[in-house]
Amino acid sequence: MRVFVNDDLPPEASAMLQALYSRSDASALDHLERVRERGADKFMASYYVGYGHASIGDCGYTTLFVEDVSLLACKAVQDNPLFSGQETSTRYIDFSRRPVVDPLGTAASQAILNRWIAFYAAAEPQLRAALSDTLVRPVGVGASTWSKAIAARAFDIVRGFLPAGVTSQTAWSTNLRQAQEHSLRLASHPLAEVQTVGTHCIEVLRERYPNSFGHVVSEEELAYLKRAGTAEAYIAPDPSRGLAFDCDAQVDAARLHREAGDLLRSRPRKASLPKSLGRYGRYVCRFTLDFGSFRDLQRHRGGLCAMPLLTDQLGIHPWYIEQLPPALQDEALELLRLQAAAIDALRAEGVPEVDLQYFQPLGMRVQVELNYDLPQMVYVAELRSGKTVHATLREIAWAMGRTLRAQHPDMALYLDESPDEMNWRRGDQDIVDRFSDARSAA
Repeated sequence: MRVFVNDDLPPEASAMLQALYSRSDASALDHLERVRERGADKFMASYYVGYGHASIGDCGYTTLFVEDVSLLACKAVQDNPLFSGQETSTRYIDFSRRPVVDPLGTAASQAILNRWIAFYAAAEPQLRAALSDTLVRPVGVGASTWSKAIAARAFDIVRGFLPAGVTSQTAWSTNLRQAQEHSLRLASHPLAEVQTVGTHCIEVLRERYPNSFGHVVSEEELAYLKRAGTAEAYIAPDPSRGLAFDCDAQVDAARLHREAGDLLRSRPRKASLPKSLGRYGRYVCRFTLDFGSFRDLQRHRGGLCAMPLLTDQLGIHPWYIEQLPPALQDEALELLRLQAAAIDALRAEGVPEVDLQYFQPLGMRVQVELNYDLPQMVYVAELRSGKTVHATLREIAWAMGRTLRAQHPDMALYLDESPDEMNWRRGDQDIVDRFSDARSAA
């Protein structure tokens, strides 16, 4: 037996090196010698274009960095069950100085965005001061950690008033095949900004990997992608559905417990259920959640999480108002009234709902639909019930947990059901430059 690692090749050459296993029983070490002799470019030109098999692209990975695009565009990039990557966090970063995308470019539209940012910028330091005055630093927690935790809590609250048009950045690690397919979907998105993102992704990928992205896409396929993008980009809200959590458990529980009951009962904390247990059925969960917390939930890739249309039809999640000091509550409610009227005026002028999303704040509730199998349902319920998770998302995790307990009362389930409170561990959830910190300390 021989096991070895090679990650020194460009993504296309690495993909071809793996693909040759399907046509040769020689060792990859032998093929590596041919790569070194010919060079990666000539090696690819010899094989990859003529092979004509899309699965080769599954074997080569690259990372795209998409910067200074709206939160809506970031979500579109991430709206893929195979997405892997990261995004700037509204729970830890001050967004008050970030540029904001205005798809209309009028005085009225700019005024709406400016009012959201002005409230966010003014409220954040007031919240920090209020939290510092009312909360007591736990014994043994350092001043720096506590200060970061206070700031994180403040950002948790004021992010509810950030407009979705504020800019962020996202990193997207993907194989070459998915890069091609998803970039084409982005280029067919109903938002013009997202179309531009998709076009730019295709251009930079084609320049960097000409052997993988040089083929022509037919007009028929492009037209179909456009129709699908228009029809499937967003799920519109249905106010008649109500706000309560509802979950349709389409699971053969009796068979599951008969055949795999021991795996459910004996699972230790932090261990994942076997993905094969998904064969017993699925859960379809429907509920409302603020768009800010939906962004966290959407990152889980083990199921389907449809993109909701961000509107003001369901109102702002009350948590964002309740967490403000009384004086700021009155100011926030007046701002919401003013902004709703201003957005209604744009709507009356014929601005499409998809474009009005840029002017809605992250605290607005949206209707969410999840389609999970059992292992994913358990994973998300447990992970998102933790104390460091945003309070509004914890409520959904608890509801998912209650559904699981009703269906599988003897299953080992590890939920954190402690009340929402200030958690100092948020101050430790950071990425720091140790060299810079050490140099500053010196």
